Amino acid sequence: MLIIAFVCSQLFQSAATIKIALHGMDREMREEYCVVIQAKDMGGHMGGLSGTTTVTITLTDINDNPPKFSKSLYEFGIPEDLPIGKTGGKVKANDRDIGENAKSTYNIIEGDDLGAFEIITDAQMQEGILRLKKPLDYEGKKAYTLKIEATNIRSEPGGSGPFKDTATVKIVVEDADEPPVFSKPMYLLEVNENTPINTVIGTVTARDPDSTGSLVR
Repeated sequence: MLIIAFVCSQLFQSAATIKIALHGMDREMREEYCVVIQAKDMGGHMGGLSGTTTVTITLTDINDNPPKFSKSLYEFGIPEDLPIGKTGGKVKANDRDIGENAKSTYNIIEGDDLGAFEIITDAQMQEGILRLKKPLDYEGKKAYTLKIEATNIRSEPGGSGPFKDTATVKIVVEDADEPPVFSKPMYLLEVNENTPINTVIGTVTARDPDSTGSLVR
């Protein structure tokens, strides 16, 4: 089916205008049109000569598409001994627009009451990088459910605001094998110089912080 996107109208003797004839042209569907224009002398009457030229029309992008997460639910397992500032996972929202119109920033909007995580934007890859802000403790909290948001950095003038999308991130904290911990960092004991062998002079205690709570010897 032939779709007429543009029409050519005589402007004056040696020039013509090209006008849009198709409503709602969409760059994401078709970005470029090649229009062949013919010019005839003798007013277009029989016996006149003609010439043609090709006009290439490129549609420029506007921000008319929202970012869209590739998944509605992301799940990550993060060991409790992951160092602060290290990456725990990555998310990405795709955008059918191009250039600045396709760029988004990422934020955590729910579920991180303890402030254990942050999400930064990789401007080159357009990904959200989930990083650790505070140490994790498997024995204290084993899972987190975060709500994250991707927001376009720019919006069209007169629009209702930047486009957004949200997704859920479920984080399972993985137990790490931790060494026993003494109840005090230092003990100070006193004993008389002539105390007999095998006399008890004090007690030190240690516990296994792992969830298994194995016997400490």
